[in-house]
Amino acid sequence: MVRQGVVVGGGGEITQAGSGSGSIAGSATAPAASPHQASSRQNPTYKPFANFVPLASSVIVSIIAGCFWVILAVINPPKAIKTSLWAAPVLALACDVVILLVGNGAALGIGVLIVVVAIAVALYSCWASGPRLQHATAVLSTSLNAAHLPPTASCLVVFVILAAFGYMSFWTVAISCIAAAEGYFMNFKMAYVVALLVSMAWTMQVLRYFVYVAVAKLAHTRLVYGVRMPGGTVEAFCGTMMGPSFGDICMGAVAVPVIAAVRSFARAINAVTKGNDEFCQGCCLAISDKLMGRVNRWGFVHVGVRGKAFCVASRDVWSLFVLRGISKLVDSDLTGSFCFLSAVTGGALASLVAGSWALAMDKEHKELALPVAIYSFLIGYYMCRMIIAWPQACVATYHVAYAENPQNPHLGTLIPDHLRELQALATD
Repeated sequence: MVRQGVVVGGGGEITQAGSGSGSIAGSATAPAASPHQASSRQNPTYKPFANFVPLASSVIVSIIAGCFWVILAVINPPKAIKTSLWAAPVLALACDVVILLVGNGAALGIGVLIVVVAIAVALYSCWASGPRLQHATAVLSTSLNAAHLPPTASCLVVFVILAAFGYMSFWTVAISCIAAAEGYFMNFKMAYVVALLVSMAWTMQVLRYFVYVAVAKLAHTRLVYGVRMPGGTVEAFCGTMMGPSFGDICMGAVAVPVIAAVRSFARAINAVTKGNDEFCQGCCLAISDKLMGRVNRWGFVHVGVRGKAFCVASRDVWSLFVLRGISKLVDSDLTGSFCFLSAVTGGALASLVAGSWALAMDKEHKELALPVAIYSFLIGYYMCRMIIAWPQACVATYHVAYAENPQNPHLGTLIPDHLRELQALATD
């Protein structure tokens, strides 16, 4: 029977008249989905806990490691600095073993890079000895004792740790969801990962320098005037968070790490060439010196204490260092290296734990352990850098207070004595 261009056969099959391609055998054919539909879906081979649980564990491990370094620095500064010098390369090599177990080309390349960095850190640890090491331990011990922070200052650090923990919890969920999703918009997965990494770096640097400025306020009042800051920790905390200095902290959190990286690169090139490269001597170091005079972490002390803009504060503080003849002494102080190596140790430990966990949870897809190990290292590094900002702020404030008034009776004779030692070594 034919009706309206449709032929009904005896077997119940419906076909369009004059067309052999429109058959419908018992059901209608669904239209083809556009590539923009179903923008994201879960990867069927992905195990949700394979990423989230190890990353969450790295956050907890990094908090424990950061608190350990702060407590050790307060109780026994010489042991803290010496421990960071040997623990960083050892734990870096241990983390490298986990990465090499992934067994692909990317893991091999990263593993070789880690070995090179570990050897460089070990050589630096051998070089950082003698008067420099003794002065660093003395400055760290003296500044922490002279600052005499109130017990409530630990509440400030705990609050920031909780804030960082909350942020990192959401961050690990976000990075895990990106790994789990597939679809059209997931073609830009690398852009999402880069955006999350930049967000984490900036946020953690802001929290780090927030602690830095708040502690510097408390320490500066004690070091300069010998009394506690009026309002105490609450005033330092609220004034830093709600005052105009917070904008300068956000700006400085971007500029200071970049300048520090440029300066470290210039120093490394100079050390490799042994000062024979005229380009490095005349260009790289000169540029890094000028940048250091305009953007540096010591400027955060005047940002909090004097309420200056960050660039103005950095320039003024460095001018004081040059005026008092302590710019090279401050720039070569090992307490900055101690904080960096402590953070590297925390990151390596977090990466070791999370990477091992990821390998144990999903042995069929070992390649998933590589990004987990990298993300965990960054989490541990930034968490430890934030927590260790407490003693670093005390040391920076000690140097700034001396530059403001070398005759300050609350500072003792530590810096003048070390300057005389360096002059005696230079003449020998």
